[in-house]
Amino acid sequence: MKVVRAVLGKISAFLARASGIIVVVLCIGLVVSLLTSVFFRYVIGQALSWPEEISLILFTWLVLLAGSLGVHEGFHVRLTIVTDRLPRNLKLILERLTTAAIGAFGVIMIYSGYDLVQRTAEHLTPTLRLSLDWLNYAAPVCGVLICLHALAALVKPGKEI
Repeated sequence: MKVVRAVLGKISAFLARASGIIVVVLCIGLVVSLLTSVFFRYVIGQALSWPEEISLILFTWLVLLAGSLGVHEGFHVRLTIVTDRLPRNLKLILERLTTAAIGAFGVIMIYSGYDLVQRTAEHLTPTLRLSLDWLNYAAPVCGVLICLHALAALVKPGKEI
């Protein structure tokens, strides 16, 4: 079991670092895309249509990757007014149940996201004619990351999230 914990922990940490780097790159791309759109619309006087599509794809990946990173780092939103008053053992059980529920949400993202990808397999974006797969694969990929990070947190002994 220690080997499984160690391997899961290392994989989760590596993917979290990679996700963090990708999130930064996506943020930069999103800002560049939005600034390009604003510059052409208000300075040049010619609105471009493609930055909106690029921004949508980048924003979707950015939000979902940052959400999966939140599972690894434990910075997801929660109310602690009740849990702070609980005994340590009960608090730990509640934290693990919460992590398991987050992992279940990841499974739902995988299933629903993959279904969406299958249903929109031949669709293209209106302007750039890119496959919608670029957008829709964000859900199942980030669902896998959420499940992996939640599982790594669950097998870690005494880990409070």
